[in-house]
Amino acid sequence: MTLADYKIEHWTSTQTVLDGEKQETVSISVNDRAATRQAIINRARQGGMNFVERSDWAAHKNRSARMTNDWDYSKIAIHHAGRSFSCGPAALQLQEIQDMQMGKSVAPSDDIGYHYALDCYGNIFEGRDIRFKGENVHNYNTGVIGIVLLENLTDSEEGGDGVAKVRKFLDTVGLSKRPQVPDKQKQSVSKFIDILREFFYINTLGGHREFPGQIGEGKICPGNVGLSLVKELRKSTGLSAP
Repeated sequence: MTLADYKIEHWTSTQTVLDGEKQETVSISVNDRAATRQAIINRARQGGMNFVERSDWAAHKNRSARMTNDWDYSKIAIHHAGRSFSCGPAALQLQEIQDMQMGKSVAPSDDIGYHYALDCYGNIFEGRDIRFKGENVHNYNTGVIGIVLLENLTDSEEGGDGVAKVRKFLDTVGLSKRPQVPDKQKQSVSKFIDILREFFYINTLGGHREFPGQIGEGKICPGNVGLSLVKELRKSTGLSAP
């Protein structure tokens, strides 16, 4: 059996539950992308995960007329929210990220750049509709699902700039400590990656900075702590690095 035949046999359909009733199921064709988006959400909820759709965190309307369709995902990129973030109200953080990305004066994004976000309690938030190509890995978004962890996962010395110097000083006087990925978040991202693999032939998992040609904050993201998590996930899933 060829790889193409294997994908046709194993990735062309899945089962989802209608209205949460386990007794009633419907077959979902992968070619029906809207149904597949919903099936991913249903599958996460069936697995006991709290999944928050775009409308429930008050996402702005995207500029869909300018966005590019994407599918056949084979890679996942893990991000952190950045050095100015910490564990906090996820909906407000997502709104801030979306405002920042869509409001840039140069090359503004057409929506939040990530497909999914996970907060420190393991809740999953829908970002950009999975049917659209993301904007989260510089010049490398085709076929890549972007997942952002809503916190700062850098060591204090990362970045080598003023922010890093302030954080390093705070470390020396005992006012800050190395961030850690909360257990609930770690369990949730691992479980959600498994769910995505039920719908897409994922073969690659990387931290943002591991992808070729990254610039600016992309050279730091997802931080040393976040990258350690990515390596753990690669070991447990058998997925390849970019």
